[in-house]
Amino acid sequence: MKNKIIIIVTVPVVLETWLKGQAKFLSKYYDIEIITSYSDTIEGIEAYENVSIKTLDFTRQINIFKDIKVLIQLFFYLMKERPLIVYTLTPKAGLLGMIASWMARIRHRVHNVVGLPHLEAKGKRRVLLTLTEKITYFFANKLYCNSFNLRDIMSIMTNKEVSIIANGSVNGVDTDYFSNQLSQEAKNELLQSLKLKDNDFILTFVGRIVKDKGINELLRVFDTMSQNNSKIKLLLIGDYKNESDPISPKSRQIIQDNPSVRYIEFQEDIRKYLSISHLFVLPSYREGLPNVLIEAGSFGIPLVATNINGCNEVIEDGKNGLLIEKKDEDSLKVALEKLIYDRAYYQKIEANVRGSIVEKYNQNSFWKALHKEFVKIGESSR
Repeated sequence: MKNKIIIIVTVPVVLETWLKGQAKFLSKYYDIEIITSYSDTIEGIEAYENVSIKTLDFTRQINIFKDIKVLIQLFFYLMKERPLIVYTLTPKAGLLGMIASWMARIRHRVHNVVGLPHLEAKGKRRVLLTLTEKITYFFANKLYCNSFNLRDIMSIMTNKEVSIIANGSVNGVDTDYFSNQLSQEAKNELLQSLKLKDNDFILTFVGRIVKDKGINELLRVFDTMSQNNSKIKLLLIGDYKNESDPISPKSRQIIQDNPSVRYIEFQEDIRKYLSISHLFVLPSYREGLPNVLIEAGSFGIPLVATNINGCNEVIEDGKNGLLIEKKDEDSLKVALEKLIYDRAYYQKIEANVRGSIVEKYNQNSFWKALHKEFVKIGESSR
């Protein structure tokens, strides 16, 4: 009989993107169950991952009444199921999952930190987010994080050992899946549908369209650059209408009015857009180790990202991309112009990108390392 692992994440989109395929791999060795919030994609996730999913009313926002309700539901469910390991990712799932697991006396309470929201928060919100992180770490008895620099930051908040799986990330990258295999005919059809030309130079951002992803700076820089060069285009892929960290009204206006910007709502599969991209841009203020950066890199797309935790582990400055300073529009503009206008330099970077990602972040290697960690955890029970 297989030992049981319960994985807890706040929202199902994490399973469709960050963690895709991980539960399926682990299900070869364990009885895997996932707990998350409801979505109409749940049945499809269950079928793909070959696991069962239980839904609870998680919310990413702070809601004391809903959070207490979910905490109680988690406690009773864990008391009934008695898994070998409870494995949580994302802040809210970590906080409630680790407390409930401790209350239920689950022996192995494992939390993986994928980013620290408090780093860009201010005032009371920063204090609250810092406190919730510390509480999560207190109730966990095994901590992981998805990048080496993030581990250094966490050492200020906990005395517990923080481990990293393989070379970081939460799932590695499927380098076969994220490779440029789209036919030229399909690329041409996509370009036509987006009203783009085959000689346009396409910059792409994928993620939440929020302030702390550096969207305001990106849009201001691009708005200026595109006035001088109509051939450069920007694909913004992600959601922003219901976010708690909104972009500025000016940025919304640029999205609406600049004819060189293409806004595309969240896509479960971004590969076709990566296939027509010439440059991937992530001017974020904070990250763990961004999956989307290694996915774009696996496509062989030169990368531009902020010189912050996580991004500066994926990007070797001047080898597979360029690092820029946080919240610095001049730094962003210089990097973009270098890769847009210096063709020889662009080709040198382009030649190195995919190999650098395959070497460090291959998904199969990550899964094997994760399984090895769980085996060690299980053996400590004997």
